[in-house]
Order: sequence, then C-alpha cells, then structure tokens
Amino acid sequence: MNAMTLSLNRESLFSLMKDFFLLTGFKIALFDASGNEILSYPEKHCAFCALIRSCPEGIKKCNESNQKSFVHCEKTRELVIYHCHAGLLEVTAPLIDNDSVIGYIMFGQITDINEPQDVKDMLQDVIARFHLDQFGHDAAIYQITSKSSEQIFAATKILEACTFYVLLKDMIRLQRENFIQNLNQFLLSHLSEDLSVERLMQEFHLSKNKLYDSCSRYLNVGIAEHIKNLRITEAKKLLKETDLSVREISDKVGFNDYNYFCRVFKKEVGMPANRFRNL
Repeated sequence: MNAMTLSLNRESLFSLMKDFFLLTGFKIALFDASGNEILSYPEKHCAFCALIRSCPEGIKKCNESNQKSFVHCEKTRELVIYHCHAGLLEVTAPLIDNDSVIGYIMFGQITDINEPQDVKDMLQDVIARFHLDQFGHDAAIYQITSKSSEQIFAATKILEACTFYVLLKDMIRLQRENFIQNLNQFLLSHLSEDLSVERLMQEFHLSKNKLYDSCSRYLNVGIAEHIKNLRITEAKKLLKETDLSVREISDKVGFNDYNYFCRVFKKEVGMPANRFRNL
C-alpha cells in the first residue's frame, strides 16, 4: 500500500519540464516515491535508449539504474550524478516535503564523453551486450547529446532549483483524502496486530516526522490517539453486533491487556464495556 499518491498540476509541470528541455537539451522525467514515472519531456526516449528498452533485459537494467539513484536520494536527501548501466550520464534529485521524499526529478540520456567515436564505441558495446540488431538505426542511435562537465553542473543546479520551485508553487503535493483513506483502511484491517510507528513508517514510506505531521495536519490528533480511537470505535461496534466476550473483543481490537482495555474503554465511553453492551 502506498499513501504517497500525488496531486499534480500537470499543465504547469509539463510547461516547466519543456522549458528545462529547451534550455538544456536534456530529457527530464518526474517519478513518484515508489519510482513510477509520472511525466516526462520529451515523452519518447532517445533512439539508443528506446532500442535498449526494446528487450526485457534492457528494461530491467534501466529500471535497476533508476532505482539505485532513488535509494541514494532517499538515504542522503541529496541530488546524485551517476552513469547508468549503459554508460550514459543521469542526474536524480529528490522532491522533499516536510522531511519526506515524495518523488524524484531526473534528467539524462546524455554523455560527458567528448569524442564522438568514443561515444559510438561505448554504445556499440552496450548494443552487442544485449544482442540487439542496430541495422536501420545507425544514424539515430549514436546521436547522444554530449556536454562538458561545466554544462552538466550548471544543469544540476537548475534541476535542484526546480525541485524547490514545484513544491513552492504547489505543482505537486500529497493528496489528503488518499492519506486518510489508506491509513484507516490499513489500520482497520490490522487492529489486532502491532501498529507501531516503525511499522507504519515502513508501510507508508514515510519518515517519522512526516507521519506525525500528516496525522496532525489531516486528522487533528496524534497517530497513537487515532489508533486508540479506532480500536474503541470497533470495540463498541463488536459489543453491539456480536456475541463475542469482552475479553475476546479486547484481543480482536488490539488490546492484549484485558484490564487495560477495560480502563481505557470506561474512560473514553464513560461506562464499562458490559454496561455499554446492555444499553
């Protein structure tokens, strides 16, 4: 389950990405926190990358390269410059909202090799590695944009600025309704289990600060309080609609300590569980 569904201003994002491409000549793409591509400009891959992606193994290697950069960004919270499995240069920058990575912006499909023959040799080796037929593609597949280190560094600074700009202008944000719906769906399905903060962080791909902030912002209570409220609400429902004993209900809604459940229920509802059942 992923609580990180994004709300996008696609028109504004597409316009910004187009401007970036017109300025730099670099393909740029936007990914969500799970690494799924959402938007790109240009929408098509360059001829070389399209050829590599024409085979399953090529797609696999491309996705693995992307995921490596995402993991690095998630861990360091910083932009990363690297060479993909095919030797092309790519740059990935994290989109960080309230200390949580909610997506990534990447540019690439370029090279920092200056000699055209060296570029062609490198690409031919990759094509041979995947046992692909380059016939009919010769002119296009070797037309990889080559840039100097200074030009690439300048583009990374622009990309970094773009990550702040898209958040400042609210071009991309988390969907409130999606967060509440997914959180409650998960909690209600696992009330009898351990619902630690660490487990929720892992389930929803959120940092501790982001989890606390989201609950405070969207639910107006802390996560522990929200879980307790859900458990008491479910206990009240089971008391009225089933013949389960109070002890069984206590276990079913996640209160492993029966006496503690009785104290909490009385405090929250204003009466003991058995009395509530008999009303």
